[in-house]
Amino acid sequence: MKRLISFVNIVAIVLFIYPTAILAQDNHYSWMQFGSRNSILYNAGLARFEDQSAVIMNPATLSAASSSSFNFNTNAVGFNNIKFKNGLGQGFDLSSSNLSILPSMASGVLKPWKKQKDWTLGYALYHSNTDNLNFTDRTETKKDIISEVESPGQENYLSQYHLNTKMDEVSVVAGLGWKISPKLSFGFSQTFTYRSQEYIENFSANAIPDLNTGATVDWVGTSYDIYFKFYKIVTYSKVGLTGNFGKWDLGLTLTTPALGIMGTGEMNADLSLVNVRLGQDPTIARQNFLANGRFEKLKVKYKMPLNVSFGASRLFGNVRMYGALDWYSAIKEYTVLNPGEASFIQPSSSENVLLTDDLLAVWESRRNVFNGSIAADWIVRPDYHLLFSFRNDNYYSNRLREEKGFSIPKKVWNNYHLTFGTQRDFGASEWVIGLRLNMGSRNDYPQPFSFSDPTEDNFFQGERKTGKITSRGLQLLLSYTFKFNQNKNQ
Repeated sequence: MKRLISFVNIVAIVLFIYPTAILAQDNHYSWMQFGSRNSILYNAGLARFEDQSAVIMNPATLSAASSSSFNFNTNAVGFNNIKFKNGLGQGFDLSSSNLSILPSMASGVLKPWKKQKDWTLGYALYHSNTDNLNFTDRTETKKDIISEVESPGQENYLSQYHLNTKMDEVSVVAGLGWKISPKLSFGFSQTFTYRSQEYIENFSANAIPDLNTGATVDWVGTSYDIYFKFYKIVTYSKVGLTGNFGKWDLGLTLTTPALGIMGTGEMNADLSLVNVRLGQDPTIARQNFLANGRFEKLKVKYKMPLNVSFGASRLFGNVRMYGALDWYSAIKEYTVLNPGEASFIQPSSSENVLLTDDLLAVWESRRNVFNGSIAADWIVRPDYHLLFSFRNDNYYSNRLREEKGFSIPKKVWNNYHLTFGTQRDFGASEWVIGLRLNMGSRNDYPQPFSFSDPTEDNFFQGERKTGKITSRGLQLLLSYTFKFNQNKNQ
């Protein structure tokens, strides 16, 4: 009977102290931009051939390429700041900033023959997504936490928190475009994506009485450490159509859900409670609890949704306008990493290994998402353009808290992007330079822990409430394109 009570207690404790995880910028489909012109005129490449990103945006537009070409496109310098006001309780703010130099895309177009109806090949190697988030804070103060009977007066409360998570995606794609009639084109592409994620989160809190106060307990503490990483290679197909109808250019694409190829993951987890008392009764003896385990060569699942995109473009005088709408389907909850039935709660038993997957499983689910964009290309001269766009980037996970394991992702706010720049042509060379501003916020973002109101009942982790989280960023966009045999093909 004693063993059963102890087992129930530790299960309740472990479930209680699991925090809400905060993950990187992987809760949005349109964070990154691709292509020289399309990186500023986002989604313009759905309806027309704008640059070598055609193989990514809509392979059908490849048929409109006038010549073979090669492009290097980059977010030359990018800065992003995330601030979580009251992120660890009232008056305890968290912030994360990073400066990056990131090549986004190297791509090309091969047009083997000059005939309009011949197929055109496109290819690209690009960073489809990347981000880093790092939160750190510590407090050391006096608080009356332990009962006066055991520790008269206030105790020394020492607590610290650290979160570091990195996510990266690299993709390679190849595709073909055909002109199936004077006004219609068809295209197909295949993309292979390598996704990796690494996650570290640590929290500790301790109440230590001063010496010579008559305290009968010397230390009460909580410690929480979690680490996991994984990679997954997936592939998906895209089919596209474009049509020219008078003054209008229209484009439509359908992207299939991703098919997993290979991947693996690993996880370390350690949770400990030192000298804790379960309940208010001072006659109950204090106890120590430990959950600790390492899990290797875990199978990985990673899903990407069905996507349908539509774009339209029309010239008004010297200004070409673009509009586009993206829809992404929902994905039901599934497990990304699952340690299964394994030793975690210590000492291990045949009963408690069954709970490991509930406590440590990494999972996610997605909702239906609509994103839209509007853009303009002001043709000042044939060799000089001014470019503008505005777009939203809605989050796809609507779960802020979970009852078990870890939910990814957790960036649950909508982003908005304003981009502007210029294009200059010099013979066979083309330069595009621009700036992108991004912003997003949410007023009721949940705290992972709280430094402001720790008690023994909540194991010194505080009463988790909400704070305001904001994201602001600025990126410099830089692109160079060289067009082979430009004069012969025009």
